[in-house]
Amino acid sequence: MPSVFQPDFHLPRAAAAPAPVSRADTQDYFTEVATDYRAWSPSYNMHFGYWRAGLNPLRRESMLVQMNREVGRALRLGERPTEDGRRCVLDLGCGAGATARTLVGDDPRLYAVTVTNVPVQNRIAERLDARAGVADRMAHIEADYTRTGLPAAQADGAWALESACYAEGTAKADFAREAARLLRPGARLVVVDGFLLRREPGRLARWLHRLWADSWAVPTLAVRDEFTAALREHGFEDIEVRSLRWRVAPSALHIPALATRFTLAELWKARGSLSPWRRKHIVASYCALALGLFWRDFDYCMVSATRRAS
Repeated sequence: MPSVFQPDFHLPRAAAAPAPVSRADTQDYFTEVATDYRAWSPSYNMHFGYWRAGLNPLRRESMLVQMNREVGRALRLGERPTEDGRRCVLDLGCGAGATARTLVGDDPRLYAVTVTNVPVQNRIAERLDARAGVADRMAHIEADYTRTGLPAAQADGAWALESACYAEGTAKADFAREAARLLRPGARLVVVDGFLLRREPGRLARWLHRLWADSWAVPTLAVRDEFTAALREHGFEDIEVRSLRWRVAPSALHIPALATRFTLAELWKARGSLSPWRRKHIVASYCALALGLFWRDFDYCMVSATRRAS
């Protein structure tokens, strides 16, 4: 019986450069593991949760929904009134649209457009929208979020919740450029993700980052300071960086038991054989928790910024 972990846990030789992760790899990964995310969240919240006082840390779904609401709060939509009270927001790299569904469900005057290049995620999102009663205020488009084709300066807010990392490079400049193009002057961008704190982490941390990234089809995490510099370069100001390390820790601690139970159940159903991307998905789940132990090299942050008027 093949091991779930064997293909991934060999330290690479120093001279061997890993093949870069391509957009096709990312699409293949998310297509193949689309329904596996349901084990983490029945509502397809494909991110860590946000713990606050009053939430039960044993109830993962409530923390996942709270993260959606923290993103909504950081958009500060109430600070920019409109004539009819309606606003349109963008989810850049939406997965199955869970964050947009939460925010639209909370505010009857809010409309959302979500962007993903994985068709199966949009099909899942449409089913969940109908179930939540918000399908008339949600639109899901299939596109690359660095080249959406959407009209410029029309969005009242935008976010990327654990999705900006899929853009190229350590500055994610293409992502920052397109977000700036899409937002109205004065509108907010919110990015929640893991970040490298330095370009060259220690050897073990560097290997762990590469293993995690390859397993979840991520080109690389952004370097935090390079990312904020790219935001400034492409027209953002009032940039705020907030570490959420301790806020996401309670949900991250759900990983070992859940991933182990999921692995055993899926191996049993598949008679001991899982496809390569499904095996890597499991490996990355454990790696995500381990990365949080390298405080000098990684952090999980909310970065928010305002689109400059000119």
